[in-house]
Amino acid sequence: MVLLLIVVVAVSHWATPPASGWLHALHIVLRKLFIVPILLGAIWFGIRGAIVSAGLVSIIYTPYILIAWSGRLAENLNQSGEIVTFWVVGLLAGWLATRETNALRRAADASRDTLRALVAALDAREHQTEQHSHRVAKLSLRIGEKLGLGARDLATLHEAALLHDVGKIGVPDHVLLKPGPLTDDERAIMQQHAEVGHAILNATNHLRGVADLVHAHHERFDGTGYPRGLAGNGIPLGARIFAVADVFDALTSDRPYRQAMPESDALELIVAASGSHFDPRVVAAFVALLAELDAAIPTGQVPFHENNSPPGDCRTAPSSGATS
Repeated sequence: MVLLLIVVVAVSHWATPPASGWLHALHIVLRKLFIVPILLGAIWFGIRGAIVSAGLVSIIYTPYILIAWSGRLAENLNQSGEIVTFWVVGLLAGWLATRETNALRRAADASRDTLRALVAALDAREHQTEQHSHRVAKLSLRIGEKLGLGARDLATLHEAALLHDVGKIGVPDHVLLKPGPLTDDERAIMQQHAEVGHAILNATNHLRGVADLVHAHHERFDGTGYPRGLAGNGIPLGARIFAVADVFDALTSDRPYRQAMPESDALELIVAASGSHFDPRVVAAFVALLAELDAAIPTGQVPFHENNSPPGDCRTAPSSGATS
């Protein structure tokens, strides 16, 4: 694109005679337009793009200066000064673009570090949470890709899946680490983790989109979930996606109070809860994904589990009110 712009401006400039009147004005304007591809090269490719773009323009424009060289010193200096302008503007823009790119990269790295720290903080209390979160994130991304989500939505989905249980940091140990079924009062305490997670993540500007998904990951498609009783498309799509991934991983992982369920049985429960607990469109994408993976992975290997260590908390099957 940059090279094409340079060629177009160069041809237009050379083809316009430096006559008097409006043609002369157009000739000058076209000469100034060489700065556009130089700026684009700097913005898109940083300092290297600026150098290459300014270099190409200089190579193309210098022969014209030599051909148009006259006995008028002011005009000669003006023509030569264009080359200097191209380089000064290009290098300055390239430096600024490179600096901003590096700043954005550092911010992204800091964001990823924040995510890892939050997941690690929860894992320090509820062991194996980190592995569970990574498996849920991996499966959620595959489902999102199956549904045709764009790159930005997939990035938000991945971050939200990693952090979906971060609110459990606020759940007391006697509830969070209880090795058996929860009482009604304990379940009510556990269910607060969706709102606690939302509050934690919403305090950070760049995680507010993630916070909305975390807030809704225990909502049910039929409106019987918590904490707000959202239903259908009122639940963010990302939350509908990793709700399926979360429950599937919980059901197919060992827990202190039960053995892991075979994937086929877990899949049957999720399909049975399509339209009630889960979005039917997400379930259909999940079923298609598992079918593809079963066809591609050798017999006996599990697509999403590196081990069967106990992640998170899922006390019941989807058809009877799963929490995780």
